[in-house]
Amino acid sequence: MHTISLMRYPILAGILAIMTLPSCGGPSAEQGIPESPQERLALLDEKRTELAKIQNEIAQLEKLLGDQANAGLPEKPRLVTTTVLTKTTFRRFSEIQGNVTPVRSNAISSETGGRLLRVNVKAGDAVKAGQLLASVDMEPLQKQLQEVESAYSLASDVFDRQKRLWDQKIGSELQYLQAKNNKERLEKSLESLKSQLRKANIYAPISGVIDELLYQQGDVAPPGFPIMRLVNTNDLKVVAEVPERYVGTVKQGDPVEVKVQALGITQQARVTVAGKVVHPTNRTFRIETSLNNSGGAIKPNLLALVYIEDYREENAMVVSVDLVQEEVGGKKFVFVKEEGERGFRAKKVYVTTGESHNNQIVIKDGLKPGDELIVLGARGLKDSDLLEIRNDSTSVQ
Repeated sequence: MHTISLMRYPILAGILAIMTLPSCGGPSAEQGIPESPQERLALLDEKRTELAKIQNEIAQLEKLLGDQANAGLPEKPRLVTTTVLTKTTFRRFSEIQGNVTPVRSNAISSETGGRLLRVNVKAGDAVKAGQLLASVDMEPLQKQLQEVESAYSLASDVFDRQKRLWDQKIGSELQYLQAKNNKERLEKSLESLKSQLRKANIYAPISGVIDELLYQQGDVAPPGFPIMRLVNTNDLKVVAEVPERYVGTVKQGDPVEVKVQALGITQQARVTVAGKVVHPTNRTFRIETSLNNSGGAIKPNLLALVYIEDYREENAMVVSVDLVQEEVGGKKFVFVKEEGERGFRAKKVYVTTGESHNNQIVIKDGLKPGDELIVLGARGLKDSDLLEIRNDSTSVQ
């Protein structure tokens, strides 16, 4: 235990003397207390102010005496870890929400319309390109075809007879031309009817999955109205609306990162489409990115996040944001390792910072490649603290 001489610290001696006055006064100490309650309250406030001032001075003296009390004792080193700084490329990304969409999606319809005789698939079925999906009832058209075929047979026979007569210079040219025209007209009608009959069967234009079935077998489907929806789930893309401030930043072919949060899937992709028009309502433009779905886990209409690089700095000094500390006045600093007379010591270095992203920040000024930055144990350090370096698996608090 260290003995403190009051002669060396007159301020402390005075304080202790003041604090001992009440105990020396005995019963006569109460003679200075006013009779009025208001005056007593005023005196109480005054004494409390004096006490707070004295307590503050005591705290300062205790701190000073504590430092002197430890004088001459061996300095205890602080356990830290360090890392050697090198230049790297700093990249900052902006997060844009998008939607997973099939690259190819077809609304399957009947060109002629009619009652559905057969529907060979149901929602969720996987189909291949060219597979028969449904058939439409073409009975009225088939009857019409039979009538036209009969008329064509007669018209063809009449034309042959007129042609033979015309070749022999018998009969009028008008009769010949009328027979020819009638035959050709019925030929075209036959071709048209046969073409429509071939549309009775509806085939899959692409391979994919039946996403939705809008009409069932026996329903009457209007011509041109979708009967079912077919999507190719192996070939997907992400569509996102990007704020107009990125017009000069995002270009076709730029690398992006795509994250499907619901499935925990992250992929590196590229911008395949960058819109040239800004939407006047929400001030955004459309981009599309490719998406690999070889495993089949990703579904259309899932939400996806697209991370767009909006800032890049080559040969940058980058450190963790947690290592940059700030003084009360706002000046920022880090601690680096330097060699002293009795070992390695902490050196407080003021720095100028730049852009930051994902817990990383660029140091514009104050550090250079090769500096050994203190990592674990940096908090609570003081300039010139003695260090013990533990750049191994040892935990540093």
